[in-house]
Order: sequence, then C-alpha cells, then structure tokens
Amino acid sequence: MPETRPARLAIIGCGAVVQHHLLPALRRINWHPEVLVDPSERNLAATAAIAGRSKTLIKTADWTKVAASFDAAIVAAPHALHGPIGKALIGAGKHVFMEKPLATSASDARAMLEAAERAGTILSVGLLRRYLHITRWTKALVESGILGTVQRFEAREGFVFNWATSTDGLLKPGLAGGGVLMDTGAHTLDEILWWLGEARVSRFRDDALTGVEADCLIDLELPSGGRGQIELSRSRELPNTCRIEGSKGFVEVHLYRNEVIACSDNVRAFKANGIGVDSFPEQRFPDLFSGELADFRKSIASGSQQGVTGAEGLHSIEAIEACYAQREPLELPWAEAAREDIVVVPPGTKVAITGATGFIGGRLAERLLEQGAEVRCLVRSMGAAVRLARLPVDIRKVDLADEAGVNEALKDVQLVFHCAYDPRSIGQNLAGTRNLISASLAHKVKRFVYTSTFSVYEPFPDGALTEETRDGDKSWVYTRTKLELEKAVLDAVRDKGLQGTIIQPTIVYGPFSRPWTIAPAEMLLYGTVILPDRGEGLCNAVHVDDVVDAMILMSQRPEAVGERFVISGPETVTWGRFFESFAKALRVKGPIYRPAADIARENSGLLHDIKLVARNPKKIVQIAVRVPAVRSLLQAGLDALPKPAYDLVSRIYFGDGSRPTGMVHLPDPQLLRLYTAKATVDSRKARQMIGYAPRYDFNRGMAATALYLEWAFGAQRRSCKTVQEAPDAIESAAMAAE
Repeated sequence: MPETRPARLAIIGCGAVVQHHLLPALRRINWHPEVLVDPSERNLAATAAIAGRSKTLIKTADWTKVAASFDAAIVAAPHALHGPIGKALIGAGKHVFMEKPLATSASDARAMLEAAERAGTILSVGLLRRYLHITRWTKALVESGILGTVQRFEAREGFVFNWATSTDGLLKPGLAGGGVLMDTGAHTLDEILWWLGEARVSRFRDDALTGVEADCLIDLELPSGGRGQIELSRSRELPNTCRIEGSKGFVEVHLYRNEVIACSDNVRAFKANGIGVDSFPEQRFPDLFSGELADFRKSIASGSQQGVTGAEGLHSIEAIEACYAQREPLELPWAEAAREDIVVVPPGTKVAITGATGFIGGRLAERLLEQGAEVRCLVRSMGAAVRLARLPVDIRKVDLADEAGVNEALKDVQLVFHCAYDPRSIGQNLAGTRNLISASLAHKVKRFVYTSTFSVYEPFPDGALTEETRDGDKSWVYTRTKLELEKAVLDAVRDKGLQGTIIQPTIVYGPFSRPWTIAPAEMLLYGTVILPDRGEGLCNAVHVDDVVDAMILMSQRPEAVGERFVISGPETVTWGRFFESFAKALRVKGPIYRPAADIARENSGLLHDIKLVARNPKKIVQIAVRVPAVRSLLQAGLDALPKPAYDLVSRIYFGDGSRPTGMVHLPDPQLLRLYTAKATVDSRKARQMIGYAPRYDFNRGMAATALYLEWAFGAQRRSCKTVQEAPDAIESAAMAAE
C-alpha cells in the first residue's frame, strides 16, 4: 500500500553529520523535517538554511516544548546523550532513528529497546554500512559455509581524523563516551559481529591517558575457537580491510568500499543476489544515508521494522562496553622513558600552546605534562585535536584573530608557546601573533616562545648557516610571513618588554611529522621519489624531541630573551641518505637520481601543472571543496543536477576512499633548491647560550622513527598492491652519495 503523508519529523542535534549528509538524504527521499533541535543558535540557523522552508520550521533548544509538533525523530546529538534522549523520546511515544552508536552503555540501549517494545514504536540505528553491497555479500559468503570454520580474522581501519565537527562533543569523554572505538568502532564491530556472530572480547588496549583514545587494539575470540584482532586509528591511515580465514578458504574485503582485495579460488566462484567478486554494482556514499532513512520512514508507515533495528545495534555496544571494562595502556614502540638530566618547567606551571594539533606542539604538550605542567591548548579546529584529546589538557577552540578570545585564553598563563601557522592567510598569522603578544604583556607572561623556521634564510647559501645569515627571498610568501612574525616578536621585546624568544628549527622529523616523516613515507610507498644528481645536497635534520628540548630550555633560560636560535641535529646528512633511510625503514625501493638540470627543465611552466592534473583529475574538485562556501554550494546543489552530472560530481567529490598511486614526485623549483643546497646549520649559539645539547644523531633518530614508520605504515605496506619492496640482498642506501 503506497505511503501517504510521511510522519512529521524532528532532527535533534544539528551538527556536521546532519548538515553534510542527513539533510541532503532526506531531501532525496522527499521527507522534510518540521522541527530542528539544538542548543546552538548558530547550528540551528545553518541547518535551517540547508533544509529550506526556514519560515515554517520550528527551531528550538528543547524538544519537549514542541513534542506535539512531531511524530518521529532523528537523533544526532553527542554520543553520551543518545541514551537519555532516546529513552525520553520513546517514553513520549515517538519513533526514533538513532545515529550510531545506539547508546554509550548497554543498559541504556536495553532500556530503549524495552521501552520501544512496550510502546510499539520504531527504534532504528544508523549503521549505514549494512547497506553496502560488500557488507551483505560478505555475510552471505560466511553463511554459505564456503570458508568453512572461521579460524582467524584481522580488521584494520584508520584514517587521519579531521572531520569538520562543530563542537567538542567527540573529544570529551563525558559527551563522546569514548574515542575511536565508540565512533568508528561502532561501524567496524557491527560488521564483524554481523558476519561472524557472537564474539568475546579477550583483551583491549588503547592510548588514552584521561581523555578519549585515538588508537586501540581489540582481541576477540569466537565460540568455534577462532581468534581475531581489530585495530582502529584516528591518527594514521590503515588498509581499512578485513581478512577472514576459514578451514576451507579465505577472503579479504574492504570495510566500506565494494571491493574484494583477495580471496581463495572457491570464493571467487561465489555469488550472492547476482553479485560476485568482480561484479559489484556501482554504489555512492550518499545513497547509503538515503537507504537507511527511507527504511526508517517505511517502518513507521507499515508498523513493521525495516533496516537496522535497535536490537542489532545493541551487539556492538555490548562489545564496546566489554572493551572499556578491561582497558590496558597501548604501548607505542618508539616511546622512551623521560630523561632526568634535562631542564624542565616547575611542576604546576600553567602553559598555553597554540598549534598544539601539529606534531611539534603536540609533542611539546606530552613532554610538559610529563613534567607536571598544566597545559592549555588553543586550537583552530576541534576535528584536528584527536591526539590531544587523549591527554589531560584543556582544549579550547580559539580564533587567534579574535583579540578578546585570545586575551581570555591566556588568563593565568605563565608560559606561551606559539607554534600555530595558518598557510591560508598572511593576515590571520599577523593578527594572531600580535594578539598573543598583547595578551602575554597584559597577563605578564614569563616567557613567550615563538616557533619560526630556518626557512627564513631560504634559498640557503653554501657553507655555514647561523642566526647572522642574511634574510631569505621575501618574494616567497612563507619566508616573508615568518620574517614579519619574527619582527613582531622582537619589536615587542625591544619596545614593550615582552619576554620573547624565537626558535628556528630545521628539517624536523620523527613520529607524526607530516612534512618530513609522513609525506616522505607516503611518497616512497605510493610513488617514485626523484632526487637531483646523486642526492648529495645537504639535509639539516633534527629529531622532534631535540626541538622540544630546545623550546623548554628557551622558556627557562633568561639568556634566551630577545634572541633567535637555529636548532638542528648534531650532524648534517645528505638528502640521499635521508630518503634512503626512510626507504630502508619502510622496506621499499629508494629514490631515483636524475641530473638537476633535467629536473629543472621538466618541472617548469604550464606543462608540469597539466601533467599533475592528468595524473590525478580528482584534485580539481577536491581542492575546490576545501573552501566551506564551495562545499556548501556543491552539497546543496548536488541533488538538483541531472543524473549523469550527479554521478560524475559525486564520484569525484565523495570518491571511493582510495589513494592515488604511481605518482612521480619531481621536485618543484623551490624544493630543487633545497635538495641541492650545501648549507650546514650551526647551532653553536644555542649550545653556548642556553645549553642546547641534541640527544639524537641521525642514526638514533631514524631508529626511533623506523619504529613509528612500521606502526604507521607497516599494514599499508603489506596490503598495498603497488608497493614494490626493496630486495633484501641490496642495500639501496649505497646508491646515495654521502
């Protein structure tokens, strides 16, 4: 019987997932909300603008005041509120679609289920991966018996989290209920348990101290005796696959792409509903949201549950609860015990760090906490703060260009470490630094440490490079901006009495360094790195812990005030050795060497840009949608496009989650100058004035970094079809000049 008027709908919680995904899905199925509920006026206004019909929409912070105006609700509030809101809605006779997780405790989830059963209302949960062809195909495969008895399974899911979250709800234990396990893990565990059935959590480890975890490991046991492990991460890219090995065969499938990575011959012949290993129909991410919401609406209309029921959502919650009940610390293989022979801040020192979501600021926060400091982190994006959220720090979202906000954030602070840099805006950097200086003066901050860079001297002259080296090329925006920021600090020292000092680190590598650890690793894993000549240009590398040592020294030594310090490691290596060392640690092929003159000719002008886009056409749209206004316009207009255009844009915009491979990383003109430079950085001033003594020569630093690289990229290397491992018998480092 065809559905007449759909149930009147409320949306409770109007954050990013609603604005980006659920509202467009509702529009596609022609179901429009009557009520929007959120404590934030800003969220209400933004969501109403996307929903349209803003004049007739009811907007409120309290759904109980408008309960007579809706029959069903989509709940996308912070995780910890799912249980309380869900129970209250069902108690009021409302149908509920709960975004995952169903609740943060099994007791709340069971209470909702029991209440819905008594009231005869629909309770659905947003586990949208159940709608993927690969998820349903894998369940049919396991149930068919083709694999035999499951003996072993392994799932690895991870990505660098940077979701455009509008609140800190995902970062606070009291609101989130947990970290990556409660968030991504609700999906991953649901898939595994749906496929394999009941499983017992035998061990759980995560990296949270007092906050929410960014990385975790779950060991599971099946009633049949099979064992498995699930690894989840918000801090690194993992293969995002699950491998199931049975007594008769095996299969490895992607967790959210319709793709079979590998399988035994007997699996290759299997089909379910006409779908086989090589014949998955096309399916787009937005369609999954449409499917689950359409099933919720049909369930209400028919009175019969369709889609993913609340009862099915309970299984993953029980497993998550079992994990947290037996939590152990996750040991990070590169971590070293804190040294006792280094300068530390006095216990209880109140510290503010800008740019703490970056790897230098983040490592500084960890070290200061070890020393007993009270750390306040000023961040631009809550979504980028997932590793900070593990720690007992005070995370505040602050726009550094907001003078009043900065002044409030620095109240009672004794030390300020300014590590933030916004590549999108020169004005933002200048205004932010001036506001931090003004607030530091107003609050009588004892030391202001500004993180600059040795790039202020680029292009580097050959020979010794010190703090007296002439300024770099001011036509380069980064160099010019950093010099202007340094001048603002030094002027404030001279004219206003700011207790300021400037650190100029060189090539900073080590765990979580995106520019000089993650990027080189990804270039080597997924493409070909080209270096000029024999790679004999000089690389002034410094381990991140040595940089943090220097920053803490500068915050404590009175001699540091008004000075700049170039900070490098105890030795200079060649760029050939640098990249070959990474290749050896990753066990992949090293760089290729070509004459610098040939690189310069090939990498100039419009031809290079055309080649770049030709190798990866997605870049045009994906770069454009980084601008919020463009993204909103694209999302709002997507459904109005003709179907061929809709398919093309959604394929490029949403993509399939795969990584471009086969890229040839040819140095651009500026990078070519860096790779051919013969400058040797001299940190003598820092050694003599503040007692800087780097602990990591390159061999020791790379030994620690190699442990991080295996942790961060080992699973990717083992799973990536395009990676060609270096032959064991050949030391590729011998190819590089020293």
